[in-house]
Amino acid sequence: MFSADLGVTPTAATYIEDVFSTYLYTGTGASQTITNGIDLSTKGGLVWAKARSVNFGHALFDTARGSSSGNSRRLISNSTVAAQTSNEDWLTFNANGFTANNDPGGGIITSNGTTYASWTFRKQAKFFDVLTYPGDGVAGRTVSHNLGSVPGCMIVKNTSSVGLWAVYHVSLGNTKYLGLNSTGAEATASSVWNNTTPTSTAFSLGTSSAVNASGNTYVAYLFAHDAGGFGATGTDNVISCGSYTGNGSATGPTITLGYEPQWVLIKQATNAGTRWTITDNMRGFPVSSSGQQILQPNTTDAD
Repeated sequence: MFSADLGVTPTAATYIEDVFSTYLYTGTGASQTITNGIDLSTKGGLVWAKARSVNFGHALFDTARGSSSGNSRRLISNSTVAAQTSNEDWLTFNANGFTANNDPGGGIITSNGTTYASWTFRKQAKFFDVLTYPGDGVAGRTVSHNLGSVPGCMIVKNTSSVGLWAVYHVSLGNTKYLGLNSTGAEATASSVWNNTTPTSTAFSLGTSSAVNASGNTYVAYLFAHDAGGFGATGTDNVISCGSYTGNGSATGPTITLGYEPQWVLIKQATNAGTRWTITDNMRGFPVSSSGQQILQPNTTDAD
């Protein structure tokens, strides 16, 4: 018997191309529309852009923040500064991508002739969620989310004051954190995640100003881990948060995911002085040390 005979409407399958895109473009010096097939205007999400050919800072825009007029606010992963507060719209969220406007930041996302990488994450259960919350300075405070699974990674930024980009990662546990803007190693502090593992509906915070200062505002980016939810059967994993031990060899360890990754973010956790790296399938994953193309969230460095 068909499901329609029972009055049940089949649920449309969701695939990775519905919720994530790496899109490379060249700036024109004017507003330009990037069509990547991701519905941001009705679904919500994050656009992360970085100049590849010049040393401009990273630019992160999300649909959860903005002024009463809806203006987009840039955050900078390589800096501790708060969100920019000018009234100009840097970026417009569209039903099939975004428009990089003729921004007030000296061409950070639209400089004529500059090449850019952009990564778009759409809000979707078992993949990605973005939310904002006010800090209250109380240990054990919880914040609800709509990820629909236990987060494997969380990135939190104070948007109203200077502060560290605090990163939770499942492989480090609930007592440690990393700084996305920092080269520092993992650090231990109960004041960040309150020594409490996040759940499928909420995460806990301590009293650190990086995540929960009274009177400050925050944005949180949540990433799922091996939660299924995709493909024709609804059981495919499209995002994983793991760890590995390096071997110091040019033929390093092989990490098996069960699928071909499109975007990889890596940080050495145990030693200080090491940068974050982002590689993606559009710029080309490295086939040798000389062929590697990386961008670094904690620096302004070009590719």
